[in-house]
Amino acid sequence: MNYSVNEPIKLFDQMDKYGPINNILGVGDPHVVKIQNQWWMFMGGFQTNFKNNIFTATLPVGDTLKSNEWKITTDPNQPNKAVPVVENSEKGCWDYYGFHTPCYVLGHGENGKVVERLYYTGRGSKKVVDNQSPYSIGVMTATGGIWRRHPTPILVGTKDSPNVLEPKVRYIEGKWRMWYVTTKQETGKKGYPQYCIKYVESDDGLNNWSEPITLFTEEENYYDASVHKSNGALYEMAVCRSTNLYCRHPFPKQGLWLLEGAKPNGDRTNWSPSPSLILDCDEGVEWYRNGIGTPNGYYGEDKQDKDTLYLFFTGLHQQRNWLKITLLKLKNKKVPPFPSPFYFTIGKVEIKKMMKDL
Repeated sequence: MNYSVNEPIKLFDQMDKYGPINNILGVGDPHVVKIQNQWWMFMGGFQTNFKNNIFTATLPVGDTLKSNEWKITTDPNQPNKAVPVVENSEKGCWDYYGFHTPCYVLGHGENGKVVERLYYTGRGSKKVVDNQSPYSIGVMTATGGIWRRHPTPILVGTKDSPNVLEPKVRYIEGKWRMWYVTTKQETGKKGYPQYCIKYVESDDGLNNWSEPITLFTEEENYYDASVHKSNGALYEMAVCRSTNLYCRHPFPKQGLWLLEGAKPNGDRTNWSPSPSLILDCDEGVEWYRNGIGTPNGYYGEDKQDKDTLYLFFTGLHQQRNWLKITLLKLKNKKVPPFPSPFYFTIGKVEIKKMMKDL
């Protein structure tokens, strides 16, 4: 594959805060989807109560993905409050400490009924990394515009690899198809990342998931695998690695890669033998220098940009020293960010497909 890549654009930056909104400290993990005639972004947000929840942003009705006029959804009566899609679960629940990595899907569920779902990673540990309780994958369903959380996880790990996370779900050809990550533990300040990407499918998206197929092994160490329809007869998959949260060395190379495949499945032989590196974090700008996560994308809707792939992703700032960041912000007469061990940005990159080699 041969691509021309534009300089990525920042959409929401934790270091710059979020205007008057004061109940979220950071957002990331964007999943962009068109619902009727409007583009929506579902994203994970870290709240002032120190729990993660799912929030949304939208483009103006009728705007295409060329637009960067995203606006976080707020309470009509309290414009300084971002609105979560649901309240956090009660104490003792498997996902009490938060919801991560949302993925919106419209498809046919039980009895062929059309359903709206949000798949997500649930956290039952106080710790985001080096977790003490395993991550599992859950789902929410919308009825009459109201989201309701399924009380139990729909996918859990194994004794050898108890964590499952990063669900990337698509409804294609009558199947609910999920690419997800499994690991012994979310890697923090210690230990080397050990991630596999696996694939399962189901007829109703809730039960009877197929036997997992390993798509990428621990040796390859990819962390996200997001599939989208190509502008041709093929599918494409965007992959990345777990972000280097603590600037550790050695650590798996950070970047964004693309593969092509004839079918939307978990068969490694179906996909390009060698992923094409699209963004190299070592050569990138500061706001994604320490890694890229949760990519997802679509080709343009207009004839003029039908060969342009719009990929949304999370970028991890290389800067981590809050005091230095604060002094620089104050020098420039800007409000400093909330103290954090690392800082995320939601970005977009436009990729022009020049030719195909498959």
